[in-house]
Amino acid sequence: MSMFGSMRGTPWRVWCPDRGATKEDGRKVFAYSAEAAAVEWAERDDADSADYSIVGGTPAEVVVAADRDDAEEHRFMVFGESSPVYRAQAAERRS
Repeated sequence: MSMFGSMRGTPWRVWCPDRGATKEDGRKVFAYSAEAAAVEWAERDDADSADYSIVGGTPAEVVVAADRDDAEEHRFMVFGESSPVYRAQAAERRS
């Protein structure tokens, strides 16, 4: 294993039983905690679906377990919110 492997965090499995998923269907994510893994899952799930249902106000209950046999399972409700993004650009001088 690379000396940089641990910099990505621990491998976790995250799945949403309400959507019919099981641990075997779970998405593998790397994070430093079960809670962070749930958030990573939500960000990727919303982006992959392009529906952005979580950020649109529909929370999801997910189960998170370390990616190993007999790992303890943790349950989280994941929520999201959209954040406006602003930027500025220099304007031409008006006479």
